[in-house]
Amino acid sequence: MRAIVTCECCGHRQAVARPIGQPESFHVVCHECEGVLKVEVTAHDLSVAERSAGGPRKARV
Repeated sequence: MRAIVTCECCGHRQAVARPIGQPESFHVVCHECEGVLKVEVTAHDLSVAERSAGGPRKARV
């Protein structure tokens, strides 16, 4: 799964550069205002993304 993150401070949208394959939390820095954003990806988020993409996909190595 790939994620698009919207900064709560300035509204800038940016893509997370790496694929997300399991539930996790991580921080990214906004490219516009340099604010720190906490991203939380749940198992539910991954499940919804998988269904909308048309089924399970193998992770790239």
